Amino acid sequence: VTDRSSDSRVEYGLSSGNYFGEEVGSSDQVTDHQVELSSLTAGTTYYYHVKWTDEDGNTGVSTEKVFSTNPAPLVKGITPIRVDLTSALVRFTSTGASRIRVLYGKSTGFGGVQEIQTSPVESTYTVVLDGLDDGTTYYYKIDPVDSEGFEYEGSVLDFTTLPRPKISNVQIQEVKGTAQPTVEISWETNTEVSSILSYFPTDNPSLTREAVDLELVAGDHAMQITGLQASTTYSLIVRGLDKLGNEGASVVLNFTTATDSRPPAISNLVVKGDIVTTAVSGEGQAQLIVTWDTDEPATSQVEFSVGSVGEYTQRTQADANLTYNHLVVVSNLTPSQVYHLRVVSSDSSFNQAESGDTVTITPKLADSAFELVINNLLQIFGFLGT
Repeated sequence: VTDRSSDSRVEYGLSSGNYFGEEVGSSDQVTDHQVELSSLTAGTTYYYHVKWTDEDGNTGVSTEKVFSTNPAPLVKGITPIRVDLTSALVRFTSTGASRIRVLYGKSTGFGGVQEIQTSPVESTYTVVLDGLDDGTTYYYKIDPVDSEGFEYEGSVLDFTTLPRPKISNVQIQEVKGTAQPTVEISWETNTEVSSILSYFPTDNPSLTREAVDLELVAGDHAMQITGLQASTTYSLIVRGLDKLGNEGASVVLNFTTATDSRPPAISNLVVKGDIVTTAVSGEGQAQLIVTWDTDEPATSQVEFSVGSVGEYTQRTQADANLTYNHLVVVSNLTPSQVYHLRVVSSDSSFNQAESGDTVTITPKLADSAFELVINNLLQIFGFLGT
């Protein structure tokens, strides 16, 4: 305020007595003066004095004053905490802003914008950017706006939405030389997913089975399917789930297994002898307990004969149950007798395998109680035999 009409001018700068070269003001002759200083820097101290000149050319200058602009609104801790196929959830903390503008798009020209009202005190917010395309890089920035409506430009950041899982280049290859029909399935994926094979005989979907590998892999995948039926057409679907449960799946593929012409492989053949007492006569008889393994489910039978060589003149009744682990008891044998035997197993395709020949001796009958006592005394005292 001046006591006579005069113009209005302000000189200001960033240090005491050191002002910018250009004065800001108005030539209007008034007694109440007001000058607006614009384009100031937030959070900055300015030094200034005011000047005025009346109609007679008399000029006055005030003493130097000082003021500080408010600090700029601050946005920090910007983090995309969840990014999926078509949306992203972005978290940030703001201070001093009255509202926030989030600009986003497929280029730094953006195109999308969301605004949220904020508190001037430090607070944390989340904003959902949706309607996005999968497998796409998006650029975004978060601009705070102060209470006077001035917008402060944030840094340009980016994120990439998850690609939708895709299954491609599925190959089906027969694995030869296996106990049961086996195929190897290979395929490719565009992103990290698990490996899931769903398969079933084409004419019987109720027999659907799955092979699963939970490891998340991008690129090449391969798994084997074993235990298939021979000469059978199967339907197959290859699937995969990413870390958020998004699924990719192939079309339904069909393949036919080969004819099974390979017999089971026999291993771990063990023969143990035993003496049993018959309930009728009370006399002891020998038996052989024969066990073995096969590398595929198969039947169980033992062929045997007295002596160490020659034809197998006897055989046990075939056990038609298909199993990997076999046990057959050969009973009603003569104690202390030499026998030779072999085991026989057939798979579901009637491919038969026989073991090599095994020679064994059945156990002898135990001595009578009197003989056992005498033998023990002989061993202890040694004089009864003299």
